Amino acid sequence: MGSLNLVVPVVLWGREAPTHDICSVLLTRDVKTVVTGTRDGQICIWDFDPPSLKLTARCLLVGHTSSVQCLAQASLTPGSQYIISSSENGEMCTWDIRDGRCLEVFKSANVHSSMIAYQMLNVPDSRLFCVGNYPEILVYDPMTLEVLFSLSARIEPDWISAVHILRPPRRNDEVVLGLTTSGWVKVWTVSEREVRPGEAIYEHESKMIRSLNALSMVCCDYNQRTVLIVTQNDWQIYDAGDFSQLCKVSVPTGERWMGGDFLTADRVILWTDFGQAYIYKLPTNCIVESRAFHNKQHEGDQAFMYGIVKPQHLEHLVNAPAWQYIAIPVSSGAEKLLLRGDCEGQVMLWRLADVTDHQLVQIQQVQPFRCINFAPTVNHSLMKSWLAMNPSPVGVLDQLEGEKNPPRITASLFLPLQGRLACGREDGSIILVPATETIMLHLLHGKHHHYHNWAQPMVLRGHQGRVNCLLYPHGESNRYDMAHLVSGGIDFSISVWDMYTGNLVHRFVVQAGPIVQLLVPPPTCTPRIQNCICSVSEDHSVALMSIKERKLVLLASQHLYPIVTVKWRPQHDFLIVSCQDGSVYIWQMETGHLDRVLQGVQAEEVISACDEHSQGVSSTDAGLANPAVHLFRGLRHRNLAAIRHAAQRGIQQVLGEQNNQQDIHDHSKLRTCPLMVQGLRTHKQDANSHVLFFDIEALIVQLLSDEYALMSPGTLEANELIQSSQYQRMNVLTHPASPEGAKKIAAISVFEEFFGKVKDKAGEMEKKMKEKDKHDLLGRAKDKAINMEKTFKDRDKHGILSKVKESAENVQTLIQSKVESVGIRPTSLTPDKEGNDGRVHISRHLDITAQTLQIGQVLMSLLHSWGLDTSLDTTCENILGLLKPRVPVSFGLLSKSGYMSLVMPTWHPVPHNQMPPINLPPELEEELPPEMVQLEHLTQVFTSRGHWEISSAMTTHHLLTLVSLANTLQDMNAATLIPEQERRRKNHMQSSKSSQGNNPQEVEFAQQQVVIKQGWSRLTALHTVLLPGQVAQSGSTSFTPPMVEILARRWQDRCQEVREAAQALLKTELSRMGAEGRKVLVEEWSAHLPSYTDPLPTTVPTYNNHHEAMQSPKPEHNSTKQQNSSSHNNQTVNNVGNGSHTIVSERPMEPHPHLDEEHEEEEPMDGESHRDVVAQSEGRRKQATAIILLGVIGAYHGQDSQEGFGLGQLAMQTSKALAYLLLAPVSSKMPGHTPLRRAAMDLIGRGFPVWEPYLDVAKVLLALLDLCADTDRLAPSMKYGLPLIPEADSCRTASNALTCIAEARPPAFITTMAREVARFNTLQQNAQSLQMNLHNSVLYRAKTEILRIMDYLIQHKRVFIMDLMVEVTDIVLHCVDPGHLKSRGLNEVFPAICGFPQVSHCPHTRRIATGAKNGSIAMYELRASKCQMIPAHQEPVTAVSFSPDGKYLTSYSMMESKLSFWQTSAGMFGLGTSQTKCTKSYSTIPVPEIVRMNPQRLPKLVWVSNRTVVLMMADGTEHRFNA
Repeated sequence: MGSLNLVVPVVLWGREAPTHDICSVLLTRDVKTVVTGTRDGQICIWDFDPPSLKLTARCLLVGHTSSVQCLAQASLTPGSQYIISSSENGEMCTWDIRDGRCLEVFKSANVHSSMIAYQMLNVPDSRLFCVGNYPEILVYDPMTLEVLFSLSARIEPDWISAVHILRPPRRNDEVVLGLTTSGWVKVWTVSEREVRPGEAIYEHESKMIRSLNALSMVCCDYNQRTVLIVTQNDWQIYDAGDFSQLCKVSVPTGERWMGGDFLTADRVILWTDFGQAYIYKLPTNCIVESRAFHNKQHEGDQAFMYGIVKPQHLEHLVNAPAWQYIAIPVSSGAEKLLLRGDCEGQVMLWRLADVTDHQLVQIQQVQPFRCINFAPTVNHSLMKSWLAMNPSPVGVLDQLEGEKNPPRITASLFLPLQGRLACGREDGSIILVPATETIMLHLLHGKHHHYHNWAQPMVLRGHQGRVNCLLYPHGESNRYDMAHLVSGGIDFSISVWDMYTGNLVHRFVVQAGPIVQLLVPPPTCTPRIQNCICSVSEDHSVALMSIKERKLVLLASQHLYPIVTVKWRPQHDFLIVSCQDGSVYIWQMETGHLDRVLQGVQAEEVISACDEHSQGVSSTDAGLANPAVHLFRGLRHRNLAAIRHAAQRGIQQVLGEQNNQQDIHDHSKLRTCPLMVQGLRTHKQDANSHVLFFDIEALIVQLLSDEYALMSPGTLEANELIQSSQYQRMNVLTHPASPEGAKKIAAISVFEEFFGKVKDKAGEMEKKMKEKDKHDLLGRAKDKAINMEKTFKDRDKHGILSKVKESAENVQTLIQSKVESVGIRPTSLTPDKEGNDGRVHISRHLDITAQTLQIGQVLMSLLHSWGLDTSLDTTCENILGLLKPRVPVSFGLLSKSGYMSLVMPTWHPVPHNQMPPINLPPELEEELPPEMVQLEHLTQVFTSRGHWEISSAMTTHHLLTLVSLANTLQDMNAATLIPEQERRRKNHMQSSKSSQGNNPQEVEFAQQQVVIKQGWSRLTALHTVLLPGQVAQSGSTSFTPPMVEILARRWQDRCQEVREAAQALLKTELSRMGAEGRKVLVEEWSAHLPSYTDPLPTTVPTYNNHHEAMQSPKPEHNSTKQQNSSSHNNQTVNNVGNGSHTIVSERPMEPHPHLDEEHEEEEPMDGESHRDVVAQSEGRRKQATAIILLGVIGAYHGQDSQEGFGLGQLAMQTSKALAYLLLAPVSSKMPGHTPLRRAAMDLIGRGFPVWEPYLDVAKVLLALLDLCADTDRLAPSMKYGLPLIPEADSCRTASNALTCIAEARPPAFITTMAREVARFNTLQQNAQSLQMNLHNSVLYRAKTEILRIMDYLIQHKRVFIMDLMVEVTDIVLHCVDPGHLKSRGLNEVFPAICGFPQVSHCPHTRRIATGAKNGSIAMYELRASKCQMIPAHQEPVTAVSFSPDGKYLTSYSMMESKLSFWQTSAGMFGLGTSQTKCTKSYSTIPVPEIVRMNPQRLPKLVWVSNRTVVLMMADGTEHRFNA
């Protein structure tokens, strides 16, 4: 469910239906779904409507790498929507057939030939009994694919070829019948309650019968006495009592039996590999009710074949079909159905009507005898579905005109650097088309349909016959030329193309067979081999060809069998070839000699030792460190890419790289293309369909990178994207005031100012370049080339003319690409003077920004809910730049292990009988043909409501995509997806840096931005809050809400925009559920919530130093606690006294730190299998999801007792789980910076009022402070959208959590921090005797963050600050370095605290006085670093103030109406302790109650002389007092 990347697949199926070679079929018990598995590994889900007998292909499941041998339902309970599939290489998968998600994947060492789901007695879930090429029966849990127990044989163990499970009447256990390939019948009696996990159960009875290599064994459900056993050559009836044979019937000539079943107690049906089935009436000795039962069979009493089940047109089948018989209980008896799927892709269903005994007698009397023919009730296939579609599904090359029967696409390759898709075809041509333009042409309406040069293809011709494979070497490694494209064909040739000009560079013909694969050697090979490409041919040869030298380097052609894999050992200069027979050939690459040939175990060891994915040392540009130098070079050479790159580097330096060389950005997505196009073929002879993969995180990163590159550091600060100035100001106060520090700060500010000026200059230069005449540049480039050619014609003696001409052409191509990059596209390509036709040329420099916006435009247009809000649709089209879809989109869904489901174009989520009436303008309806009107109607219904009725998982992914992208575009200073408008916006951003004042253009631009922001905001609101209601208003009753568990797992997604979208959607969905829905959700997930019975670590974990920490406490799962409650009380699991843990026969169950399901699992412990580790990892992920989900519910709805929170057990368990994730020591099982830990930090901050009673607040605050101790150099603001490294992300999250805690509970934060500061000061006084280094403590390193939070509280929570002024002063003086207060006053150093009249600082005596709520005055002696509490008043102190000369201190209590003067006297000769005494006291006028309640209108003390103070009241009155 949760994948690391958010990817949205879209399928372009093409005009031809995919091949569907069926080898296994399954009809669900509700008779609503048909599942077909193919020999190519795909699974198709079909919707079946019994009343209308309509079969519709819904989705294709892609993931298996070999033939799907068997299918089974995961549960037999009504409404079950899960199936199990098994392939011939041991892959087992659990699928959700509602949306095609793969829930579980397991690679078994055993290959299953049959799987039977069975509901055992007193067991809530079904069990899966599997047999195959192994000597036992394995029983699986179908949801976890874990082996629960096995049925083994003591006597003559052999492969089990057939199995049947039954429950005899009046018994509480199951009887399992198994038949081995050697003919032994085994009987097991099974009761799961008496079976230990993993235990082997042995048979109770065994008997040898005359049935070898049986295919199926079925016991009659009507009497449980007769057994049907089918082999290839005959079928037999046995008595289940003693397994004596009752009758035997041979197969018809030329056919082979494949299986059978009982229609009734005396009728059986048998099917053959010829594609037809036969119905027999059993002889009397096989009928239990007959007196002749179990007697010897008479010659006249034979099985009577009276019916044949076959299609109307019996065709010869290359492969045997797949069959399934199912009897559905109905009120009148049973509905008997027979299902068949064949290699032609046909799915047939027969309803087998009952034939009475009277009818059977009549049939026998008719002469000549004729069998009853049962015609198929349903006969359908993918090919028929495709032919019924008018128009056909779209393909990537449908825009090519003049091709009535276009050649099939046989190879596809996406080129991200050029933004193009290369398609090799059957006729030998290679078509290169712009990817995004082609997608827009086929899927979206818009003006681009009127552009004659839109999506203009380039055609490469050179192969004679089909193009089998394509390779772009530069995409694999930068050492290859960017212009080279390599193709291999059926004509034995390998062609190297210059795809920018369309010319054939070189052709290799060195192998004697079609080329089937092209590879690139690893970068650690020798320099000569690094310039080669590797080709594999059907003639069992491998060739290495040097593109640089244009000659053959190695031809390995002595292989006797087809080649399976090619691997490399660069350190030994070996090329290793593995063949189909298991042999391995080792070749020396440089010399071309065959070193040796290995077989057997040695061959396997060599293959396993090869590192196929060896990575060499990545080459990086050793550019200058100063980005200003790069900027000047970019300006001088007019290189816009260099300018943008230098600007981005400068932004990163401003964010903190000047202090340390650590980069805070996660670069894993900075160079990832947001769009990838992958060819899809279900069979090697099929035409390629294409799957478009939109990577949402890469798209957001690309958009924000381009946007931030246009901003100066001041603009970033103004937009609250970075907080360097605020953190820098706090950081200065926490460090000693030194000249070096001042110089460093000044240098940073000068660099920022200089960088901003240089960046502004870059923007002006870019604008000037765009305003120049582009066509004039092209003309001058041509003239320059002609003049150079004329100049060198007479001097061309050494062949340099061609070089000069090539150089001039490169200059022209470069200028033309620059013209295209700024937005001007030439309308036509004129022929040159040499008579070349108008061949399309591809730009060498792709405009990445324009392509990114185009990708975003396509994706947002396909996902938006068109038709729900007419005014919003108009805004989207005219202002935001979205385009309406032309066809219903075939989406896909990625799930576990990269398996995916692809929606078929033949299926529509809204049934035909629920379709609303056609809503098209009358003139448009009359103009369009009927099929186009129907297509437009289907598209409207799909985009408005059908899109959100497919599945909850797809709804979740699409809503995350829409909301995150809309927020991103809104945060980009109101960007749009209209190319012209977006270009004007960026030009305005560049020009606005140099212009000042509010000119009319600036006002107009600001108004446009407001409208654009409102449009994105409305789109976000529709898909976040309003969507369920709007879909319901459109007539839908099947809206599928988003899945809360997926949203919970993305609560702290790596991408900030996706994270915020997931949080908004989850909060909205929880609110929409209501109290009852949340209660159900809590009951469901609380079972997975771990309970922590051990005390939390006594020390704060160190996140910044990844050393081995102390053993973490062991969480206990609720289910485990309930099951083992009796034994758990008697066992000592944890020895708290000595800190050691004694684990009793189980792995510690901790929440999985990685929420994505693709993360690599742990290594198995002793006695554990890999399957045990996978099962436990899944359980730990559920624990992690439960903690986040319950944490969110508690944080936002915890005050409501209906959810089970409040002062209860659930709140305590959730809070302890969150605290454990925060405080658990860093270890291999619980790394320091993971999404799960970040989620715990975030939820502790958001729901602190709910968790506070159960938390050790001091430990939590210190842990958070430890994480954000480096905030000033690591973390930007929460609005900064680019992905950060895990340390920086944790730092930013912890800082935000601290702010939330301080804002929610200011007294708790202040008092806790004050206690910790007091403890720190005590340790500081005894640091030398205790030999402690307090500079590494959390309170010392996190001074900057503490001071920032205190500044925030002083500004926003003044009421709470006034009640705790002494504690606040303690914290502030701890953070501020004393050196700053030597020469400056407190109002200059930290002016925020001086806004309170209770605080006064005397620079002369270096004392600070603070009035407390209890009437005391805290007197801080900065010289001696001590504090003295003076009892001054009986009521809270309202104001204090030192006299200008520092001799007197005045205190005033508004509640007491008293003003006092204090004087401090030192001991004799400055020795001894100083004493502060009250010299005078005055009674003041009482203050009205209304004034006392307003903290903003408190009286103030102002000294007018060294001995006179003025009490200034809030109403302006003054009262003078003399000392």
